[in-house]
Amino acid sequence: MNKETNNLEWNDKSIMTCEEVAQFLRVHVSSVRRWSRSGKLKAFKVGGRGDWRYRHKDVLAFLYKEAPNGQGKREVVRM
Repeated sequence: MNKETNNLEWNDKSIMTCEEVAQFLRVHVSSVRRWSRSGKLKAFKVGGRGDWRYRHKDVLAFLYKEAPNGQGKREVVRM
């Protein structure tokens, strides 16, 4: 984790890497990738390598999906 990542101010237009999402949710990067592949966490791929990218608002939606105890919150708490 670098100082630049610590100082980011997230907003609805922020694009996050898989590592940043994992840090934000305090989970392992493998969990973030698994949720992305399964469609639980909305993401898109960029570049020739197909790196995952996430909109901050989609990460928040995952955490608080529909109900106060949203799917994402249950997934993160389970870890």
